[in-house]
Amino acid sequence: MLCHLVTNSMTVFDRDRWLALEPLLDQVLDIPPGERGRWLEELSHGSPIVAADLAALLAGEDAADQSGFLAAPLDVSLAGLQLGAYRLERPLGQGGMGTVWLAFRADGRFEGKAAVKILNLALLSSTGQERFRREGSLLARLAHPGIARLLDAGLGGAGQPYLVLEYVEGLPIDDFAGQCQLPEADRIRLVLQVLAAVGHAHAHLIVHRDLKPSNILVTPEGVVKLLDFGIAKLLDEGGGDRSALTLDGGRLLTPKYAAPEQVRGDPLTTAADVYSLGVLLYLLLSGRHPTAEGCRTPAEGIRALLETEPARLGLGDLDNVLDKALRKAPADRYPTAAAFADDLERYIRHEPVSARSHSLTYRVKKFTRRNRTAVLAGTVTAAGLIGATAFSVGQMREARFQRDAAVRESRRADAQVEFQNVLLSNVGDRPITMHEVLDAARGVLEGQAAGDPVIRTALLLQLAGSYRELGDTRIRETLLLRAESITVAGRDTVRLAQVRCDMADLRRKQGRYDEARLTLDRADLLARAARDPSTEAGCLYVRATLESELHRGNQALVAARRAVAIKDSLGETGNAGYLDLLGTLASALDEAGRSRESAAVFRRIMSTMDSTGLGGTLSRVITGHNLALTLVGLGETAEAERLFSTTLERFMHNDRSGRVSWQAGIHYAEAALTQGYTDSALKYFRVIAAQGVADTNLYWEGRGLFGLGRAQVRLGRLTEARQTRARLERIAAMFPGLRQTEDEVPDERVLGGWIALAEGDTATAQEQFMAALRAHGYYEGKNRHRLHSAVLAAAVCALGLRQTEEALRLAREARTTAAVDSPAEFRSARVGEARLIEARVLLAISDSGAARAALERARVALRTGAGAEDTRTREASALALELER
Repeated sequence: MLCHLVTNSMTVFDRDRWLALEPLLDQVLDIPPGERGRWLEELSHGSPIVAADLAALLAGEDAADQSGFLAAPLDVSLAGLQLGAYRLERPLGQGGMGTVWLAFRADGRFEGKAAVKILNLALLSSTGQERFRREGSLLARLAHPGIARLLDAGLGGAGQPYLVLEYVEGLPIDDFAGQCQLPEADRIRLVLQVLAAVGHAHAHLIVHRDLKPSNILVTPEGVVKLLDFGIAKLLDEGGGDRSALTLDGGRLLTPKYAAPEQVRGDPLTTAADVYSLGVLLYLLLSGRHPTAEGCRTPAEGIRALLETEPARLGLGDLDNVLDKALRKAPADRYPTAAAFADDLERYIRHEPVSARSHSLTYRVKKFTRRNRTAVLAGTVTAAGLIGATAFSVGQMREARFQRDAAVRESRRADAQVEFQNVLLSNVGDRPITMHEVLDAARGVLEGQAAGDPVIRTALLLQLAGSYRELGDTRIRETLLLRAESITVAGRDTVRLAQVRCDMADLRRKQGRYDEARLTLDRADLLARAARDPSTEAGCLYVRATLESELHRGNQALVAARRAVAIKDSLGETGNAGYLDLLGTLASALDEAGRSRESAAVFRRIMSTMDSTGLGGTLSRVITGHNLALTLVGLGETAEAERLFSTTLERFMHNDRSGRVSWQAGIHYAEAALTQGYTDSALKYFRVIAAQGVADTNLYWEGRGLFGLGRAQVRLGRLTEARQTRARLERIAAMFPGLRQTEDEVPDERVLGGWIALAEGDTATAQEQFMAALRAHGYYEGKNRHRLHSAVLAAAVCALGLRQTEEALRLAREARTTAAVDSPAEFRSARVGEARLIEARVLLAISDSGAARAALERARVALRTGAGAEDTRTREASALALELER
């Protein structure tokens, strides 16, 4: 029916009038026919010409209905059309600029879904194409986990522009909150995700201008994705002349979520998006609109937007936060998305917020705006002079502070360039390692004893950070202590806060957690006193890492998000430090049980590094290592082993001393053992244990021995395995902290169970495994992920002893623990391994139907998670074939 209306109406209405009428037409068509007359009558009071145009269009629709026009729908579809490397499958939706289709790659290079946005033919004017082109250029500037990313762009065969976007499978944010019946705090956390994404856009001088629930999707994992930058505006476009492009974009806004200045046609700032998100939060918390509740026409809604103050919801400080976000004047709102987010996070943590309820000054200002002629001119003038004087003094101080900071930053940058030039001049032509480069840099820095202490501190911090990446805590500590003495002597609060935060991170790395927390608390106070948001973000980065390591996932997540929001608001998003911060956010997500989101952030970081010339850096390798840790938790062990192998190889290349990085070595060895590369696992477990002996480090010696013993069992070296177990038992008695690792619990009873099972003593093996499970709280619901292999081994023992009910229970418990989310059911090797044992038990009790179903699921999960050539995958396939005979 809409096609008929457009075709026949375009002879009467020009294109611009049609674009103005189209949103109102969609709205009136949703109203029952019997109620449209009253709606049009109310509209005619404020807009008689628009109401008459709509009435004419509706009359045309009635005539078309009576004539039976398009009674049978036309079968016209773009399904199957190929645009570039993508083939369209089905429409996902339609907006003001074009249609969006679900598509798949058709060139065989990659698999996966995408959303292809095609410009409407009706907008194939120079203005429409410019807006569409600009959406693509805006998206290309943005790289944030909360923004659906641009994958490709091009022109179709008929010259139609299209954009290929990340496909997001999810619900609008309000529907997600309602269907999941989220509590207040979780609804706020969703908005915090949106604020982080919007803050990133603002940092790139982009205002979205159309933030509403349909443009904010939430995935099943609870990840927010911001869509549709079709009417986004660059802040640096200028706003003196209201171009056709700006006017065209303005008509497409959604009045229900627009800021007052948008409907007035005033110049826009980031405050417009802050207002829209205030509306969104109010709606999520109360279920009603802050100003338009009860409004029956668009005119009433706009009038309420401009004149009505939102009712308080009785939520205490949260009312003050909403009040500040929803102020009519842009200057009275939160200045940035980060400031809005900071108050919401303070509210969640039950801390005081910066927002306050309307003050007397604010109410007087409102009164003055509405009653200008009734206010005494002399009073206003005097108040203005006093205010201007105070403002000028404050601005002068702030300008002086900013000038001094800029001078310092310029001098520091010049000194870094000079330092690097001196360093390069001291390096010969022979190949050298990263450690040798840093040692040379240290020598150059020590030779430059004189100079600006601020610059010297900055260089010391930079060098300490490089040693941090290599894991050299000894030299790093020396450099930080030297930097601390310089900043204390110079009373440099900002640099001292930076040094203390780095020192807290060093103490964390050394396992001195109480000292780390105390040092960090003091550094936080210094950073706030110095009014340096970049330093505060750095301290939050360290806090997030510390909390994550102490398994306080939610606290880590709050700190990481605050740090990202600060960096976004400062525009400091284009450097390696920002990517490190995103890595910390990813680790916090993993620790908070949101591993799928974590993996997505890690992959985004690696992709960004590869596209910005950082693909060969050590940070890129470390990010791959951290992604691998997340993949182990998700059960995707084949990919994890490949990433761990790359990490280990790179670390060994950078350190010619022959030492193996503790973390890189142990994680690669565990993954190699899981994947059946037992010889390689044996080699690196032995190296880790030997290094532990050399360093008198019982923790790492014990970790190495636990892996070494299991590898020896796999290779049939049972005499050696028993000797390894005896040494492990002695270490465990001397150092109880050995078992507090994040990986598989290094317990001598587990190793004893594997030895007994290999010797055919199933009863003793079961006794050993069950003892370990009891000791580590398995039956109280503790450490279930870390005891996964022990639980499956106990299930195998129970099956061997014909305790089928116990075996089935343990296998299913292991499978449930491993299924961290729905994709894990067909991607996790841990799930597949548990289903394989479950199938063996079902075969033992002659339930072949259930066994066949379990085997099929096991094969899929093992093939995806562990690989087609993995011994467990082959065992599942062999059992399935045997069942088919």
